[in-house]
Amino acid sequence: MVFENKLAQWAGVIREQFNIPARLVLSSGQEMNFGEFSEPLVTIKMNNSSATPLLLNPTLANLAEAYIKGKIDVEGRLSDVINISYALARSSSEQPSKFARVARYFTHTKSSDRQSIQYHYDVSNDFYRLWLDDNMVYSCAYFEQGNEDLATAQIKKIDHILTKIQLKPGHRLLDIGCGWGALVLRAASKFGAHCVGVTLSQNQFDLATERVKEAGLSDRIEIRLQDYRDITGQFDRISSVGMFEHVGKKNLPAYFARVCELLTDEGIAMNHGITSTDADSSGNSLGGGEFIERYVFPNGELPHISLRLLHKNG
Repeated sequence: MVFENKLAQWAGVIREQFNIPARLVLSSGQEMNFGEFSEPLVTIKMNNSSATPLLLNPTLANLAEAYIKGKIDVEGRLSDVINISYALARSSSEQPSKFARVARYFTHTKSSDRQSIQYHYDVSNDFYRLWLDDNMVYSCAYFEQGNEDLATAQIKKIDHILTKIQLKPGHRLLDIGCGWGALVLRAASKFGAHCVGVTLSQNQFDLATERVKEAGLSDRIEIRLQDYRDITGQFDRISSVGMFEHVGKKNLPAYFARVCELLTDEGIAMNHGITSTDADSSGNSLGGGEFIERYVFPNGELPHISLRLLHKNG
């Protein structure tokens, strides 16, 4: 009864202040609406009372935690579930503790970055094969016409990047965060470049090295298990696709400065990454918070789109 009263009070506040088209159904069958509507877009079903503290503080992390641990079930279209999860999260007044903010200053050392990358990417290559294309490209694809399959869209993305940086035969290309090697394999085989790809993931390094050997391109491609801070040499072209989210906001000036140091005088670099448009993100997007940090991308940071660190340090 106590937890039901708490949830009823909470639902009343949500309904009065935010009017969200969602319904909460307790394990007893009692229904509580979060807004005024004829039918809810989303229904949240509590499986037991252990979900109560997570729902009373409905951050994205807590909502996701309740779902993956089977404390709640959710019904509704995926787009509606996402929108209502964000709406509930915004209704929560909880902010990151001062201890969490202080702790972030001790992240993104070489050791912590290596551990974070290995946590995410070394789950197993077989896991990523389940849902990536055959080339195992793990970044946004380029659906130029809108009807391409994933494999075609990924090749189009890679070709678009390599064309954009004006890659020519004989150019020395560095790919920072090379993944399983798709971009350097394409750069060497189609564009005639000499490539170096670096990654912090042992699994990526092993498979990329194997793929280079199988393609007969060992004389043109070198895969390194290496931190970007330890790279030496000069390169005509530098690409980095979906990697700088792991660098850390405070390290971005040094990262881009390092990229510039590695470029030849007439060199071209291209960085492709995810940014936040949330004005209150404080360095992280709303969707890149506690849950993502704990289970998906440890120490990942999405800088705000307004940052101009590349220009500042280039």
